[in-house]
Amino acid sequence: MKNSSILIGWATTGISPRYPINLGGQMQARISKGILDPITATALVISSENKKEYVMFISCDVCTIRQEVLDRCRAGIKEQLPEIDVERIVMNATHTHTAPDLQGSDLPTMPNGVMSTTDYIVFLVEKISKLAYSAWKDLKCGGVSWIYGNAVVSHNRRAVYFDDLSKRIDYKYLPGMTTERFARMYGNTNDIMFSHIEGYEDHSLNVLCTWDSKNKLTGLVINLPCPAQVTEGLSQISADFWNETRNELRKRFGKSLQILAQTSAAGDQSPHLLIEKKATERMLKLKKTNLRKEIAERITRTISEIVPYAKKDIKRKLLFKHNVKNIEISRRIILKDEFRQAQEDYDVLKKNLKTMVGTKENNFLEESFILSVCARCRRLFEKYQDQKKGNALPIEIHAIRLGDIVFVTNRFELYLDYGMRIKARSKALQTFIIQLAGGGKYTGTYLPTARAEAGQSYGACMYSNEVGSKGGQELVEATLEAIEELWE
Repeated sequence: MKNSSILIGWATTGISPRYPINLGGQMQARISKGILDPITATALVISSENKKEYVMFISCDVCTIRQEVLDRCRAGIKEQLPEIDVERIVMNATHTHTAPDLQGSDLPTMPNGVMSTTDYIVFLVEKISKLAYSAWKDLKCGGVSWIYGNAVVSHNRRAVYFDDLSKRIDYKYLPGMTTERFARMYGNTNDIMFSHIEGYEDHSLNVLCTWDSKNKLTGLVINLPCPAQVTEGLSQISADFWNETRNELRKRFGKSLQILAQTSAAGDQSPHLLIEKKATERMLKLKKTNLRKEIAERITRTISEIVPYAKKDIKRKLLFKHNVKNIEISRRIILKDEFRQAQEDYDVLKKNLKTMVGTKENNFLEESFILSVCARCRRLFEKYQDQKKGNALPIEIHAIRLGDIVFVTNRFELYLDYGMRIKARSKALQTFIIQLAGGGKYTGTYLPTARAEAGQSYGACMYSNEVGSKGGQELVEATLEAIEELWE
């Protein structure tokens, strides 16, 4: 590894569908009713002067990116740019719940005029391929700098109770959805048995700035531990708070500013408070704003404050290394009792579906919900069979060193504790963790902590996880080892 002059290339493109489409991120189908604000994909290429070392970051306003979509995008990019190694492409989702569904299965027959997931993926692959080509061809001499700040955006969303929720008289078990004990995602905190919020919160803002040859700011990579789901239940296409954030930042730094969003470890985080909700609502009402705009203003204030300091330390030559590693971590083992429970749940769901579909007044939303939950059961059956072939799960991770900082990736909704363990022990001055960085047979599965597994609930039960706390710590150690190699 030697100091090298660096090249920088940016590009962005709209990825909003032209027609109504099913939106991803909820259990039931949601057919989009127009576009509230555009969803985009943004690419940033950072390369050494001889182009032997490089990374291509691609951020998309979608919920998750499964392996098939990642593979097809890489193949499309390879056709456009045969000279590059597509394994050096890091493609992440911002986790907006108001973008086209990329899963595409287990849905009722869609109404006429609704764009299929298959057609949207073809559209997306074409857009991403052209985007990557534009960013690569835009490569020119530039500089980078990095800076750290704080903005209150995310909060832990798991409430913990003194008692076992499943033992309560009024407890209702939802087949195929989740199992619960002492915790509940978005649980009621105004409960006599409420104990505490389960985990930590991270308000860090890791920022990478790019500059042109005249020291003009050209773009920002914003690494934030919060999924884009303030208005997750809308039936309109939307980038969520990233739309307002981009608008505010461009008002401050110019319309041509490029912005690439990355979600850090945030599997148990969200923009929603569980305590002091009414006080927050009153504050927003008095300010005549909403939470999306409030978050955008908080991010913009912080970045406006810290970017002038980043400008004082622009690097035009630096150590640059990109490692791609294929590692193995332990699967979350499905127990026999869990398998049998899932079989019972599946039978109940299929019976309900058969009864409902047999009526004249078929409810599209209810049918889509049951089909979606049935799919959760089938995925559990598949995981149960897969674990018989071996407990090791192969995954792809990236470690990219730029001078004193490092970017590392994983494909999970990674609980915050794992991110903090990586940051705390990392050799880098700043560690940019990118979750939901594409890939995997099952999209966006949660990777919970041991304390979350004990409490269960959505995000930490047999239906939600491909990897458990044992594999989570293995991922931490493998990531730290990859970082260590960059500093040898």
